[in-house]
Amino acid sequence: MIAHEVAHHVQNELGVMERVNRQRARASRAEANALSVRIELQADCFSGVWANHAQRKFGTLEPGDIEEALNAANQIGDDTLQRNAGQAVVPDSFTHGTSEQRMRWFRAGFDTGDPGRCDAFNAARL
Repeated sequence: MIAHEVAHHVQNELGVMERVNRQRARASRAEANALSVRIELQADCFSGVWANHAQRKFGTLEPGDIEEALNAANQIGDDTLQRNAGQAVVPDSFTHGTSEQRMRWFRAGFDTGDPGRCDAFNAARL
């Protein structure tokens, strides 16, 4: 979770947040939510990149750490949160992505260690 929040700082430093916030200001609510999902999935991927590099450079991950990260991503997907709250799943209201998306983007960052694989804004499939 800390790596995810640091990833938002990285996005801010790269100018991603500013560009997306300008787009969201001109967008419909559904479009603004869709842009928010892309921000969050990119941060999930950057988190995976960090975990990859931390493991390779320092060996800091313990057995089960990646599974715990994936479980956390699964638990905080918009679809899971809505279902667990007894609500209907409404994709247009998503601001963070589905559980499956969040796990897949984290895994893409972790498996490759390549931040170039984290371009959620040009991805055909989220």
